[in-house]
Formats: sequence, C-alpha cells, structure tokens
Amino acid sequence: MKPQIYDEIKTNVDLYTNNNQTIITQGTLGAIIECYDNPEGYAVDLAIPDQKMVTGFTYHHLILTAEQFIVVTPANII
Repeated sequence: MKPQIYDEIKTNVDLYTNNNQTIITQGTLGAIIECYDNPEGYAVDLAIPDQKMVTGFTYHHLILTAEQFIVVTPANII
C-alpha cells in the first residue's frame, strides 16, 4: 500500500539536513505530513532527541522518496 499522510515512518538510511550540517541516522522516527505525485515524494517531520528542548525533541522537515523510509504505523490504524 502506498504511504499516506499521517503514517508514522522510520528512516532506513542515513540522511542529511538541507544544509548538510546534521546527519539524521537510520532508524529515526517521524510522520508523513504531505504526499506528492509527480515526482513521487513525501514531506516528513523527523523527531530528533534533544534534551535542551521542552518537548525533548527538535524536528527536521525533509522531502523523502519511498525508498528512504518504511511505514511503521499506517494512518488508518491510529
């Protein structure tokens, strides 16, 4: 089944932020917030542990291809 908005995902490769200064490691959890058809892509928010933040996380927004993540929890299950 094709990934959908609100699916919980886990990265299956190491990623770099847009400025290439931060590496987001394989296994990072996040959620799909937008889906694109042409070309296929997914806007995701990834949660990075950060004890300095009140929530315990900072978030990085990236555009990923379907090969860069797996769906952990489909949106229709939540």
